Amino acid sequence: MATEPAPLLYIETSVFGFCFDEEPRNVLRRESALTLLRQMRLGILDGGTSPVTYHEFEGAAEPLRSRLLELLNDVRILPADDEEVERLAQVYLREGIVPSKFADDARHVAYATICGAGVLVSLNLRHLANEWTERKVAAVNQRERYGILHIRTPEEVLSYEG
Repeated sequence: MATEPAPLLYIETSVFGFCFDEEPRNVLRRESALTLLRQMRLGILDGGTSPVTYHEFEGAAEPLRSRLLELLNDVRILPADDEEVERLAQVYLREGIVPSKFADDARHVAYATICGAGVLVSLNLRHLANEWTERKVAAVNQRERYGILHIRTPEEVLSYEG
């Protein structure tokens, strides 16, 4: 029986950040983020990110910034039209799907949508990785004639096949 190919994953900034989270309560999230990046590096999962991630890393203090940028060495930049990303991000912001003070998160959603990712992977549970946001994004994407974008956490997309 043939299996369907895994969807393209768009990895949002929070996933990379959790790779260095030392809080004991976040150990499982850190491990799932690291496993996700390892599975991408090995070609088990297909994914990438965008220049938005690089932009957000620039605001981090050293030595964390260098550590975050090092993680990106093995992650490809997915292609998308920057003008269309900005236009669609503004729609998500205007409709209140993503709070205006988190405009880069709206850009991540727009980038994932426009580059054709099937899944945006995030550990930002407050205003990205939740059912309400996914439903609102789906409504906008349908109206704007884009495909469905699922929003999941790393542990929801990991490959457990042997």
